[in-house]
Amino acid sequence: MAGINPLSSALYNTDYLFGTVISKKQTSVSQLWNTYNSAQSNALQSLSGLTEINTNLKSVLSSYDDAKAAFSSEFKENMSELSASATKIKSYDFSVEQEGAITTTIETDKDGNVSSVTNYSKELQAAIDTVKDFVSDYNSAVKFFGDNSSVSKRVEMMSNTFSDTTYRASAYSSIGLTVSSDGSLSVNEAQLAQTIVNDPDKVSSILGKDGLAGKTESHISFANSQEDKLFPTAEKMLGNQLETASIYTGSAYRNMAAMSYMGNLINMMF
Repeated sequence: MAGINPLSSALYNTDYLFGTVISKKQTSVSQLWNTYNSAQSNALQSLSGLTEINTNLKSVLSSYDDAKAAFSSEFKENMSELSASATKIKSYDFSVEQEGAITTTIETDKDGNVSSVTNYSKELQAAIDTVKDFVSDYNSAVKFFGDNSSVSKRVEMMSNTFSDTTYRASAYSSIGLTVSSDGSLSVNEAQLAQTIVNDPDKVSSILGKDGLAGKTESHISFANSQEDKLFPTAEKMLGNQLETASIYTGSAYRNMAAMSYMGNLINMMF
């Protein structure tokens, strides 16, 4: 150890020691800030993603509101129009003057072709049109509930309710109304006209207050009582995705993310 100044050696070692410590400390701080900056960048990217989720959620909810409003509007329109035509036909007097109610004329066109044309009296035509309007409104209701039967179990139930015309298909057929498999009706105008002229009481019995019109009013009343339950809530329609998206788009999540990054920074410093 001769030739080595102990003091110089100690200073050297001390300088080396503190130099190393300072160097390590500087490296540690540098790493700390690099990590924090990286975390901050990731946080900004996460928040950007959350903003996109929030925008998409708003778009989905807006579409839901539009769909619900359209459903409600069409429901009200169908029930209102059907109610009016059912009320009219329920008390309609199908008795018409038999003489001249149905006439046939022979017409010849410019090419010499001959054809027979059936004409109805004004009174009979009004009765036929009343039935046709009622049938048209009833079919609109059948189609509305049928087209939307997958929206909810309640709408499916209403679809089944309005399509129950099939069980009286033979009765309706006897006056000129044909029932399709979905419950909708079609009118054989010639047969209906003959039945109105020859047996107006039968038409009233089958279509009037004790017939289809009365049953239709019962269906409408039931449908109106279910109106606010027919279209499912956003939570039921969108399921868990709505709840999850709501959590991750709220300020609470962003606050938790910020606190987490700050906590990591503090842990690195001590």
